[in-house]
Amino acid sequence: MKSLSLATALLVASLGASQCLADYEQGDVVVRIGWGHVDPDDDSDLLHIDNTLYLDDTRVYVDDGDSATFTASWLFADHFALGLLAALPFEHDLAVAGLPTLDGDLLGKVDLGSIEHLPPTLTVQWFPVCKESWVQPYVGFGVNFTTFMDEDISNVAQDYFEDVLNASSNASLKLDDSWGLAGELGVDIMFGRDSNWLFNAAVWYLDIDTEAKIDFRTTQGYNTRITTDVDIDPWVYSIGIGYTF
Repeated sequence: MKSLSLATALLVASLGASQCLADYEQGDVVVRIGWGHVDPDDDSDLLHIDNTLYLDDTRVYVDDGDSATFTASWLFADHFALGLLAALPFEHDLAVAGLPTLDGDLLGKVDLGSIEHLPPTLTVQWFPVCKESWVQPYVGFGVNFTTFMDEDISNVAQDYFEDVLNASSNASLKLDDSWGLAGELGVDIMFGRDSNWLFNAAVWYLDIDTEAKIDFRTTQGYNTRITTDVDIDPWVYSIGIGYTF
């Protein structure tokens, strides 16, 4: 709710700026480069082994991540644009809680590993103020595709799999690609009357749901798989500069 309130305040404040200095009209292209922060609103199901044994009180946590962002808007009509969000890979640390020990106790939050992901997002944007305004707030709705890469298991998690679950091989981690809805609020603020340069601030909410799979071979010669569904569902905040063509 705090994130939504900040984004709403940004849009309302921008709508109050009505001085006319520059044009945002059909055919314009706005490109922006900035720095983005991904703040997951994460949750997960219980971990389960080979689709049979559920590990009660377990869940996965996804830490924050930062990276460079690239966005663009093509105004296909006055006040309306197609928006694209791209970025360099975001890296996140993973943790897991509630794993049982050999003594029957439950572990607190421990390091599970790390992942990288790319979240390209396509939206239809609405620029509500007059097209000549020097402040151009916008709102967008669309679809997000997230792909995961460089998934790594930590040494702490590997030791647990070996000591408690009899792993005889290095465990591998894989997260499925995700499709989901996306929403955004942003604002472009021109640097001057005749300037094509601008300052940008934006926030997105992305629906990112994936299945995490951990695979290893046991000392008994069996292939074991641990799975869980993870809802990352992050807020993404970005600030940067842009140029209008």
